[in-house]
Amino acid sequence: VQSGSYLSTGWFTFILAMDACYSIHVYGMINDTYCKTEGYRKVPYHYYEQGKDECNEYLLHEHAPHGGHRFITEKKVFAKWAEKRRIIFTHPNWTVS
Repeated sequence: VQSGSYLSTGWFTFILAMDACYSIHVYGMINDTYCKTEGYRKVPYHYYEQGKDECNEYLLHEHAPHGGHRFITEKKVFAKWAEKRRIIFTHPNWTVS
């Protein structure tokens, strides 16, 4: 609450999956740098809402003073977890060092 943010449902899903599964295959999650890459593909934030671009929403939430999700920060954490656990990201593929 002090940070002005809330954990996403993806965060809680990862926690549950890491506890319950031997390996995790994540499909369709962009990495933390995707929105900064040249020529990234604009997609809707929600399939049912026109006009809200996913990357714009991520940046808006990342810097929101209250009520935001730190999606980009969470993706950095997910990548760190993937270094130590069997987590595979596809479509797009993530390079995890």
